[in-house]
Amino acid sequence: MEICTIGTSGITAQRFFQALSEARVSSVIDIRLHPSSQLAGYAKQDSLRYFLDKILGVGYHHEPLLTPADEKLREYRSKSITWENYAEEYFIKLKVSKLESKLDITKWGTTPVLLCSETTPEFCHRRLAAEYLLKVFPEVNKINHIGI
Repeated sequence: MEICTIGTSGITAQRFFQALSEARVSSVIDIRLHPSSQLAGYAKQDSLRYFLDKILGVGYHHEPLLTPADEKLREYRSKSITWENYAEEYFIKLKVSKLESKLDITKWGTTPVLLCSETTPEFCHRRLAAEYLLKVFPEVNKINHIGI
């Protein structure tokens, strides 16, 4: 299984859906803390679910087990903690949640995409989530950051 990642900020709807199409994604796994935010535009949860079905014929799933902790995200954004601290806390959250026993990633298809709002994966929890899934799920053998 190849896990893709994509962000919605700084990318047009045309480029977003084109990148998903080119990667032949099987489903979109939304790992944003607030997927219904008014700031999300075309990527607002209900709109995105509709567009993904109508444009690409793929499913949409919000996965709270992969969202960051609200408090830690606020601390990172306010620069109260470093990226390294944030990443460490996020990995601890994933480990403690015992994802391996709670997620059935085979339901995501062969090429799911982890979705968040950051433009690039470098300082984004979607990269961390993909790396964690690669580590703990034997089905995952590749990570592909698309749309950038």
